[in-house]
Amino acid sequence: MHSGSIYGNTAAARVYQILKELDCEWIGGWELTLAAHTTAVSTRIAEVRAQLPPGEDIGIEPRGKRFYYRLEKVGQLSLFAGV
Repeated sequence: MHSGSIYGNTAAARVYQILKELDCEWIGGWELTLAAHTTAVSTRIAEVRAQLPPGEDIGIEPRGKRFYYRLEKVGQLSLFAGV
């Protein structure tokens, strides 16, 4: 499988751009899916994480049956930093 680049016009790039624009605010997986016009948002998150520049990470927080995501700076506190 080839991952989509976060630099260009790919689903992974759209997800990354939305997370950057949110400036460390949480977004639900469903809302992220709709905003990025993509499917399989958890797969897109994995593609983005594999290509992040140094100093950035994706925070993931489960809330009930839903997952929320945000772009974090390394060292920023997150309850689920190891997820």
